[in-house]
Amino acid sequence: MTHTFTRHTTDEHDELRPRGSAPVHVRRGAPEGRPLPEGCKPRFTLAADPDGVSPLVVVVRKDGGRLAVVTPDHVHLAELRLPPRNKRWRPTHEIHLPDGTVLRGREGTVPSLVLWLVKLPFALLYLVALALSDSPAEDSTAPLRTAWKRPGTLFGRAALTESARGRFRVRGDGLDHRVAYAQAVAKYWER
Repeated sequence: MTHTFTRHTTDEHDELRPRGSAPVHVRRGAPEGRPLPEGCKPRFTLAADPDGVSPLVVVVRKDGGRLAVVTPDHVHLAELRLPPRNKRWRPTHEIHLPDGTVLRGREGTVPSLVLWLVKLPFALLYLVALALSDSPAEDSTAPLRTAWKRPGTLFGRAALTESARGRFRVRGDGLDHRVAYAQAVAKYWER
């Protein structure tokens, strides 16, 4: 079963909207009255309610600077490793699961890069037209798609994908949707 959700940002708060269920709210820091494991610094909490009373997971920075996804009961779900800030060409995001499985997501899959190359001449014409019309342009350098896969599987099924429109899809085999939520927020908040 595929779990699909989109990421929405407003002036007041961020939230993830899964298809067919209630939104997941993103809050900075740890929930009130809930202690964290020793040596962890809170980054953000994913909660079922806007006030953060019923948290799903808490993302913390552990010793060594890595992000850990833990449940409110301190069960370790995954470790998120983000690319360096200065990495420009196809940065790699990693999800390390407790069973030793590693999922790597490189921005821009091979098919999306080929499509981008095909569209490039039309995009250049569009940019020339924008320059002549004096209209603001959107960011045209964003990758079309990011896919998190196991290493060595170039054309295999992705455990998690993100489209250019901000829609995430999680395959039902092997990746907890709470970890996918945490990766979706960490990709944009922690850079």
